[in-house]
Amino acid sequence: MWLRLNPKHRRAVKLFLGLALLGITVRTLPYLAPIRAKDLVQDDLAVEFRDRNGLSLGTILSRDQDHTAVVPLDQISQHFIHAILAAEDGEFYHHGALEMRAIMRSLIEAIEAKRIVSGASTITMQLARMLEPNPRTLPAKFQEIWLSWRLAAGMSKDEILAAYINRLPMGGNIYGLEAAARIYFGMPASELNVAQASLLAGLPNNPNYLNPYYYWDAAKRRQIYVLKRMVEDGYITATQADQAYEEAISLLPRQQGIIAAPHFLFLVANQLPSEHPSQIRTTIDRPLQEFVEAQVQQVVRDLAHKNVHHAAAIVIENQSGEVYAYVGSPDYFSEAELGRNDGVQALRQPGSTLKPFLYQLALEQRIIRPNTVLADIPTYYPIPGARLYSPTDYSETFLGPVRIRIALANSLNIPAVRVLEKVGVSNFLLHLHQLGFEHLTQSPEHYGLGLTLGSGEVSLWELARAYLTLARLGKPTSLVTKLSSPSPNRDDLSVYRKQGRQGRQERQASGGSKQLSDHRASKQNPLFNLPYRNAKGKQHPNLGQKATLREQHSTVQHSTVQPPNLQPPNLQPPNLQHSTLQHSTLSTWALITDILSDPQARAQGFGVDSVLNLPFPAAVKTGTSSNFRDTWTVGFTKNYTVATWVGNFNGEPMEQVSGVIGAAPLWHRIMLHLHQSQEPAPFQAPPGLVQRPVCALSGLRPTPACPTVVQEYFYPDDLQDYERQSDTFYQITSVGANQQSPQYIVNLPDEYNEWLARQPQGNLAPGKLKILSPREGDLYMLYPTESDQDSNSAVQRLEFKVAGLKSESVEWWLNGEKLTTNSSNSFFWPLGPGDWTLEVKSGDISDRVTFKVQLAENPPTRRGFSIAGP
Repeated sequence: MWLRLNPKHRRAVKLFLGLALLGITVRTLPYLAPIRAKDLVQDDLAVEFRDRNGLSLGTILSRDQDHTAVVPLDQISQHFIHAILAAEDGEFYHHGALEMRAIMRSLIEAIEAKRIVSGASTITMQLARMLEPNPRTLPAKFQEIWLSWRLAAGMSKDEILAAYINRLPMGGNIYGLEAAARIYFGMPASELNVAQASLLAGLPNNPNYLNPYYYWDAAKRRQIYVLKRMVEDGYITATQADQAYEEAISLLPRQQGIIAAPHFLFLVANQLPSEHPSQIRTTIDRPLQEFVEAQVQQVVRDLAHKNVHHAAAIVIENQSGEVYAYVGSPDYFSEAELGRNDGVQALRQPGSTLKPFLYQLALEQRIIRPNTVLADIPTYYPIPGARLYSPTDYSETFLGPVRIRIALANSLNIPAVRVLEKVGVSNFLLHLHQLGFEHLTQSPEHYGLGLTLGSGEVSLWELARAYLTLARLGKPTSLVTKLSSPSPNRDDLSVYRKQGRQGRQERQASGGSKQLSDHRASKQNPLFNLPYRNAKGKQHPNLGQKATLREQHSTVQHSTVQPPNLQPPNLQPPNLQHSTLQHSTLSTWALITDILSDPQARAQGFGVDSVLNLPFPAAVKTGTSSNFRDTWTVGFTKNYTVATWVGNFNGEPMEQVSGVIGAAPLWHRIMLHLHQSQEPAPFQAPPGLVQRPVCALSGLRPTPACPTVVQEYFYPDDLQDYERQSDTFYQITSVGANQQSPQYIVNLPDEYNEWLARQPQGNLAPGKLKILSPREGDLYMLYPTESDQDSNSAVQRLEFKVAGLKSESVEWWLNGEKLTTNSSNSFFWPLGPGDWTLEVKSGDISDRVTFKVQLAENPPTRRGFSIAGP
């Protein structure tokens, strides 16, 4: 018969047989690699958490599709099985892994539109997509089909349906029917009625926008569709559908099951191994946790008028590293306020909070000494791609010569940048990595000199861990979140829990808050679902751009915080577990602690009675990122480390809210509460260092001319230099008749001339003259006027200004030509293009600067815009 066929028919038969063989082969291959039910085992989460003293914190049922409450098919309400089949795949038990007619229609539409238009997915295909999520593309659709065939080859229909139902996304990151039934209705999945089942069966279609807690009307509209399909498939009558829709459905409160510390519970849950006990005892102290939660909410309410919406805090016990309180947001359960974002783990710009670790490193490497004086004066750094980088301080003023104690305590930016320039960005970045800042992953060139001012991104968790190392005098420790002992040790917080009348009266007299009473553990089995979710910001460009940086502020652009998850944090500082920081000594850590706990040292920047001052010894540092987007306060006593953050998860700037206004009040309240019963011990004096009197301005051995003498620490090796070098900043000019009222002048090095000349009450020392404008190396742009031929058009002029004159006349010389002689300290010169050298002379003293004027091709785009110097 084959021979009777003509060649054309033979080719057709061969093609048909080839396609048939290919089809048989393709459909046979899945049976060689089947997926069986045992391969899809889920971790039945359902973990109950308790605080350190046995009080219940809550039970988590679900955090993702692989870690959730799991039940077999025979423990699922038949009403829900009918509802989900009617809504998603009415012919599930009557077709294979695919419904070919719907598949062909979907493929044709996808080819025509070059994208997936309609799903046509069976329950088996939906399960395949849950197991391997992929974008909605044509290749992904073929992969989904292949996986569906493998599922059908290895599992029965009932097994596929059970795996599907136990993985269904049910809104708010609730996964699986059992978790949803218990969370929404407080009942097992086996007890759902038609109304409840039809409502829940509609949620997987769009779980984010059908969440009944937030979109009740949308969920009810979807329920109508489910009930209609159930009627069409014969599961219920139209009357029963109407009754189910009209039935009142009561949802449990969103907080159901979580008593305290929701962000913390999901943090710990994410750290659990696959084999874990059903009850976890954590390090949290629930009464303290509830107090901190209340204070976070109060601070946000107090600052709401300044566009403040979010805050976070963490409390750590110093000796053990145990986390006693952890608040990630004001309200975890508020979807509108991005409550599931975790402010403790979010990456944000830290402002000035990294400065203590820079000074500690510089002291450790003897780049600076405790009495070193740094110049807080206008300073300019050449940056690739920009003309100059010029940091300024929060107050936009300059203090002139400052000791490192004053520079750090008042968070001055220019001294910090000067120190970083000497230390090296690479060196400092390595030090931060050793301290546990694992998210500073960019190159040193990326961060630039702004690293010490907050050009990187860190989390509150990392800051708290680093300051804990500082509190422990350089000895790092892992942060502990779980306690191994199943029985509560009620002596852990014996000091904190004392309620002596004297302690309460002392704290109340100083404005402290009252101790919250213990709450009894709830008798109701607590259940909840919403998984821990982090806020994360983007990396920022190099700070080395021409910009102004303020104290605790940097003008680095801050990106909007986004909601995707971060990996659970490393509980231990990388590379430093169970060890001390390399090359560190107790003295440098103790000296930084001494500076941060010195209220007199920070008085100039924060005042003598600021919110940073406590009635007991405490070291503290604030920080504020660019444009008031983030405020931080991190500090410690001998007993506890407390870190707080106030800002907005979406990155919106606050209204002039700095660290001392935003995060500091929260830190202050928590610290008072922690120590309301007993004050902490004082900090240890820096071991191995000795104190000597120094002139406050110069840091050198005082002379009779020095008006202010303070005590400062010294390395023993530096004492000989101390004895040899006395203060030179002050010079006595005359002495009163009683020898008690010496008159003096300030005689600073030349680098301070410009700064000193700009002070309201102070001028240069006698015999000095300083050009204030223009400055050395300035560049000016000369723009064309509307008509350069018009003699009446305005002439662009530059002010020449000098300091140091009393009543003498001054000669103004430009490129060797004398311009004028006058007794004024300023002179206006009409701009002209070229390279210029300005020289001023008054008697035997003189000063000179060079500057440039260039012709600009285009006029300025707006009036009043000035071009900064290079």
